[in-house]
Amino acid sequence: MARRPRKRRRRDAAAAEGPDCFSRLNEDLLRSILSNLPTRSAATLAAVSRHFRREIPALLDRVDSLTLHEPHFQDPLRATPPVLLRRLALAPHRAIPPSTFRPILDEAALHGLSELAFRLTRRARLPKNVLSVKSLAVLDLDNCAVAPWSNVACPCLRTLRLNRVAILQELMNKILASASCLETLEMVYCTGLGTGRSAGCTVESSSVRNLVFRPTRKLEQIIIRASALRTVTLYTRSRVKTLELAPAPKVRKAYLHISKLPAKLEAFRVRPFLDAGVKLECLTLRGHSVKRPGQVLSSEYKGIPKLTVMFQDLRILSVSLNPSSIEETYFLLKLLESCPHLEKFSLSAAGTGEDSAGTDEDMEQANNMPSTDHKERLSSISCLTTSLVQFKFRGFKPQEFQKELMVFLLTRGKKLKKAGVEFEKSQADAVRKILSIKRAPTERASTKYGNHYMELEYS
Repeated sequence: MARRPRKRRRRDAAAAEGPDCFSRLNEDLLRSILSNLPTRSAATLAAVSRHFRREIPALLDRVDSLTLHEPHFQDPLRATPPVLLRRLALAPHRAIPPSTFRPILDEAALHGLSELAFRLTRRARLPKNVLSVKSLAVLDLDNCAVAPWSNVACPCLRTLRLNRVAILQELMNKILASASCLETLEMVYCTGLGTGRSAGCTVESSSVRNLVFRPTRKLEQIIIRASALRTVTLYTRSRVKTLELAPAPKVRKAYLHISKLPAKLEAFRVRPFLDAGVKLECLTLRGHSVKRPGQVLSSEYKGIPKLTVMFQDLRILSVSLNPSSIEETYFLLKLLESCPHLEKFSLSAAGTGEDSAGTDEDMEQANNMPSTDHKERLSSISCLTTSLVQFKFRGFKPQEFQKELMVFLLTRGKKLKKAGVEFEKSQADAVRKILSIKRAPTERASTKYGNHYMELEYS
């Protein structure tokens, strides 16, 4: 039986479906529909039919992204009907003053600008209207200074990234007060936040959900009050004397890197934040969060047999400590007891340097403490035997507690699928002997992390 011609089949299909009302939309209605679609989706719509291929390109009154190095548009933006501008990146040459881009920002504000990036080769003051674009949703400032007299009016701002920006604390408070919808805040090496001897930074917002904060060396005080946090990445420096991390009950992911603490501390408490994080799914404690000198968390929980909070949702735990310190070791055991459903565990052991070495008192306690204490405590931690799937040990040395922990994980872990161990070359024979307790079908050796690293996979 002969096939019907293709054109005839198309006419028959069109007649069966009825009239094509979508192609007969008038220009104003079609323009309204396209204005609610992303640029990529609107451009893709032009491939639906020949009619759209002719009509839609003329109706796409928008420019997806522009990058300017000089204070003028190469092609002027049409005002009637207005062209929508999504993203504008300004990267002026070194000889061009940033203030000359003020008319550019005023014109971009009239075209619905939603994303703005301003990057300078040298730290100079931005135009005072950089914070007054009311349609702005994303603002990215890099290596620049915000003028104290800048106008602040950005109610739609949702993402603010500040990298090496000089900004006053008073101006930062105005931004946080104006941007009631702010969800993501990144502050990396920002200066000018505090003056005088007690230089400090305060971040107080009820809307911020994602926070990244890395201070400069001169900062001495950090106050974070954001009750709606979901993820937080916080670093401190050696001069920080005061740290206030307010509780955030809805936090899901926390990365805390505490630097070496000064001799005189005024107020340094992380425990209230940790006690309120009952919904944590990923927790990373780096630097001196646990280990000496300072022992921020281990000293705050000293004298308490068990943590008062149970992390039922915690699946990933990464801790850096000194296994020769009894106080730090017991804090680790308390933390593991509070994670009944832990799946991935990473331990970084401090093995060298004055700051990471245990004191004589710790070494004496470690030598005198019977090994049965460790074994009994480990056997009472349910997550190590019932839910742990993967563990990683960095800086491993075949000493008492580290060896016991490694042997326990290999022999008692019912769901263990993957293990990684990083060690020094001189410890290779001892480490291989310990790992031979449980044979692995797949073994990989490399120099990951700068030392010898072995990765084992179990079926």
